[in-house]
Amino acid sequence: MMNLQKKILLLGCILALAGCASTPTQYLTLSAQTSAPVPQTLQAQGLPILVAHVQMPADLDRMYFTTLQGQHRLDVANHVRWAAPLGGMAQKVLAQDLASELPEKNVLMPGDPLPHGPYLLVTVNIQSFLPSNDGQVLLRADWFIQHMPDGHIQKQGRNQFEQHHIAKSPEAQAAAMSRLLTRLSHVVAQHLS
Repeated sequence: MMNLQKKILLLGCILALAGCASTPTQYLTLSAQTSAPVPQTLQAQGLPILVAHVQMPADLDRMYFTTLQGQHRLDVANHVRWAAPLGGMAQKVLAQDLASELPEKNVLMPGDPLPHGPYLLVTVNIQSFLPSNDGQVLLRADWFIQHMPDGHIQKQGRNQFEQHHIAKSPEAQAAAMSRLLTRLSHVVAQHLS
């Protein structure tokens, strides 16, 4: 009798482990929403523009996809991850969107060498950037445009953008987050043109 119970328990454990192993991990990314950047010429107007790594609170910048469940609880997905750190992906999306919106400017992409001489540095500090279980995504961020290398702040702002009625799938929520970054880049681009 005891031997049969052990076999049933062992079989149950094996089936549970097999069920966990059968769920594939899904990888998400943020993507630019504007058209592909127009190739920039050597006659770009004004100072080169560099987007700094986007700063995010530690509870947002994690590898696992996270949603807000009420006011004080986060839900971390088991099998849904970001393909790269969220702050780095946001930096890339903002740079790509700015390059599309400002084709006459020289917008540097992440990893490009720093320009020799003066340039404009766009710094973004995100306070809130999570989808919630009620179908909303909120982006709250401060941004700064600094003249480098002296660091003088030329423009700054604080913006909040929301999207409502988002499907609860991680893909739809990631797409909504990308759209909100595009809205932020549009505001910043107006101050760079």
